[in-house]
Amino acid sequence: MSEQRRSFNRIQFDADTLVTQGASSWPVELIDISLNGILFKQPENQAIQQNQPVQIRITLADNSHIDMDTQLIYSKGDHVGCKCVHIDLDSITQLKRLIELNLGSDTFLERELNALLAEHGHH
Repeated sequence: MSEQRRSFNRIQFDADTLVTQGASSWPVELIDISLNGILFKQPENQAIQQNQPVQIRITLADNSHIDMDTQLIYSKGDHVGCKCVHIDLDSITQLKRLIELNLGSDTFLERELNALLAEHGHH
């Protein structure tokens, strides 16, 4: 597990992040994001359920969005981690651009994207 975890670089940045589960939505503080998941601060007085899908919408400075369908994989203290179950191509493009801006490395990005696609058995 730790080998695989290390192959994904995490990006830290500020963006408006909304978590939706069932009929409820909460703004959360984004801790970091990578192509295989997201880490955010536990919303106050709200519990994210493990057995229900979690939708994430991140609004970037230019009002573009990254939308990700996720599943809760851990909740420790005030940190919540969700793994990416589905992300559409537009969101991958936005996330890719964000990673390029933060990393400035195309080769690293290609590796990361390939790892994501391989892991999710992209056809």
